[in-house]
Amino acid sequence: MAKQIITSGFTKLIRTKPVILIVTLHPDGSVNAGTFGSYSDLSADEIGIAIGKPSHTYQNIKRTGEFTINVLTKNIASASVICAEEVPPSISELDRAGLNVEPSNKVNAPIIKECVTNIECLFEKEMVIGYHSYVVGKCVAGYIEESFIDKDGGLDVVKAEVIYSVRYPEPLYAVLSNPFKV
Repeated sequence: MAKQIITSGFTKLIRTKPVILIVTLHPDGSVNAGTFGSYSDLSADEIGIAIGKPSHTYQNIKRTGEFTINVLTKNIASASVICAEEVPPSISELDRAGLNVEPSNKVNAPIIKECVTNIECLFEKEMVIGYHSYVVGKCVAGYIEESFIDKDGGLDVVKAEVIYSVRYPEPLYAVLSNPFKV
């Protein structure tokens, strides 16, 4: 097997995570949604997300101390492109994407009704890395569509057809199929 040496763009070599929408509230209480694929599970109840500091999402998280995470599936994949667009706070990304919100239980930011899983989070800490900030959120509540619960209690990403970004920033996505054990 021949390998080519890579000298930049290293993170393109370790794709991918499910695409998520992060929902926050603007100062006037209107809903903001942003598309994200760069995050890490830090523990069973903590998540780290790389967020551009100028973004509405970052500014809202810093101001309110909360956000929700919502997992996208194939049937609502177009929302990932719509919610990734830079729009003024007066325009609702979720309205443009045809998605609906439901109240959360422990935070003020709502969850997205059409998403198969949702997690309510509180801002815990951050590490500034150039243009981005690595924001750590403490997960305080979660929801899962019952028909997509895997045998371990988590999300069956194959059955739910969760989307994965395979060529960021190009909106090229895939769903997993044919899982196997080793």
